Amino acid sequence: MKFTKPLKLMLLYFLLIFSSTSEAFDIPENAQLDYSGKNWECVRGFFRSGKTCISVKIPANGQLNYSGNGWECNRGYFKTGQSCQAVKVPENGTLDYSSSNWECLKGYRKSGSECLAVILPSNSKLDYSGHDWECNSGFSKVGKSCNPVTLPPNAQLDYSGHEWKCKVGFKRSKNQCIKFEIPNNAKIDFTGNDWTCVTDFKRSASKCVPMTPKEIAYQNLLIARARACGNSYNYDVSGNCGGESVRGNVDACSNSKEVTGHVTFDNDAEMDFSGEWVSKGEIEGRDGFGNNCDLEVD
Repeated sequence: MKFTKPLKLMLLYFLLIFSSTSEAFDIPENAQLDYSGKNWECVRGFFRSGKTCISVKIPANGQLNYSGNGWECNRGYFKTGQSCQAVKVPENGTLDYSSSNWECLKGYRKSGSECLAVILPSNSKLDYSGHDWECNSGFSKVGKSCNPVTLPPNAQLDYSGHEWKCKVGFKRSKNQCIKFEIPNNAKIDFTGNDWTCVTDFKRSASKCVPMTPKEIAYQNLLIARARACGNSYNYDVSGNCGGESVRGNVDACSNSKEVTGHVTFDNDAEMDFSGEWVSKGEIEGRDGFGNNCDLEVD
């Protein structure tokens, strides 16, 4: 058989690659070239130990793992040392998602090595987990019972259904809902239970007073940032800056740790603030003077 010149060159190339690979290292028994062709790996059912491939010893009720270089227990068994022990599933129990442990059926709760029935008090139901109970909407948990939520005038159930909140236009005061007055240049805020100043005005005691040009520019900057980040949240905060007590208001973006806003000192001096979340409800940063600030969400 005659070969063309390009085919001869290709054959010569592969012979050189093969010879250089085989000279570079010896492939032990029960091994094969890996995906790179520059090293070797053990075949399925063997694991590498130095320069050899050793057979995986699979105990009773075990099987090769996904990678093929070790073992795992069959469904309904768990690994203990070098053996597989059967999972002892109690009455009203079942294997969990891992298949190497157990969990109670819906309507039962785990107690030691048993599954005990969840006892539902009046006006209750199983919770989302199926292993405990919660009160129905309109009732609140008190010890092991569900008591009716007592609504004062101008109140309604909150989002949970287990507590109450004041209706729009009313503010909570202990166990009552008190109607609040909305000053000029203000509107009801997003909660419906307080008021906030309209654009270009700021809150001062029980009134809304005009912002300065600098404050308006900063307000517009915050609005632009809020639009850029998607969801923006506003928080009233208090704490200290440079050892002095402060109160203030900050804005935060849902997809960022950055927090910006302003703080007001006891002498009514107002400064810009920038910082970041350090934990839920806690913010650290600096004011316009460069003082370190530790703030908490009110």
